[in-house]
Amino acid sequence: MAQVLKDEIRENILKAALQEFFEKGYKSAAMRHIATQAKIPTGLIYSYYENKEALFEAVLRPVLYDWERVLTSGGEDNSKHTDSDIYGLSKAETECILNLFDHRQEFIILIDKSEGTKYENEKERFVKDIEEHLNKHRNDDTDDTVFLHIIANNFVDGLMQIMYHYKGKEWAVMILHKLSKMYLSGIGL
Repeated sequence: MAQVLKDEIRENILKAALQEFFEKGYKSAAMRHIATQAKIPTGLIYSYYENKEALFEAVLRPVLYDWERVLTSGGEDNSKHTDSDIYGLSKAETECILNLFDHRQEFIILIDKSEGTKYENEKERFVKDIEEHLNKHRNDDTDDTVFLHIIANNFVDGLMQIMYHYKGKEWAVMILHKLSKMYLSGIGL
């Protein structure tokens, strides 16, 4: 019974922290507000999480990927697509992005609301990993790294807009399919 209560308290802390970080970002989030939302004393949070940074990382856990590894794990041929495939993305890449739809708030926090943490440059890292992936897999003969940066950055911005304006998974996949085709077909993927 005690373990069930501990798990319930931990879950309440995570839910409250997710909401606080989503609404206020890391810098403005307050542990006392998280505790109030979780209906526990502030000090009890520290029995579960060493500090605000550890709690922040626990909230982000579902969306913390090694994007370089994900982007290089999709070695299959992306030239043959069915209507259910996301254009230009491998199965591993697609699965990661579909998981992001299930954890939209966490991804938005990671990309847009993590100032003051070790993740504050996560968007730039994600864009850079996509750039490098595009450079390795493109079929055109241009050598313009600025062009690839623009494509990668716009793709990530588009993905963020899908997260902010989410209307359901089917809608998100349809928009992502269009976004991928628009951006990735232009470079020969």
